[in-house]
Amino acid sequence: MKGMLALSAVFSLVMVSCEVTAHDGMVDQPADYGTGDAGISNVVFTVDTTYMVASPGMLVARGQAKNTGSGTISSPWYVECQFYTDSTLLIKLGVNDTQIGVPLSPGESVYWAISFSSGNVDVRRFPDFRVSDMRALYKN
Repeated sequence: MKGMLALSAVFSLVMVSCEVTAHDGMVDQPADYGTGDAGISNVVFTVDTTYMVASPGMLVARGQAKNTGSGTISSPWYVECQFYTDSTLLIKLGVNDTQIGVPLSPGESVYWAISFSSGNVDVRRFPDFRVSDMRALYKN
């Protein structure tokens, strides 16, 4: 049983590295996605690692956010991403965010981690999941 658990843990770890830039908005979609939240521009995201935790059935993405602007991002602020079933980014599982509790001066970076689970979908079916549509925001 321990061997099976270890093997499962090894296979559930998927390493990716990509860079995504947050913009004030997306084409045909307002910056606040209809939530009233304020988007933060000039933030570049790097996704260092994605992996699945088999029990309790949770997807996790980790990476860094860098302030490429000229002003300080005051805390608290949030990093948000959309979770997709695979690299085609055609089937969306959902969205989640994490609070960043420190201000970020120009040129500084911070680590972030965002997890996602669902009562509607067994996320363990998607070990090759991807994250995209990342943004930095202030919540109202």
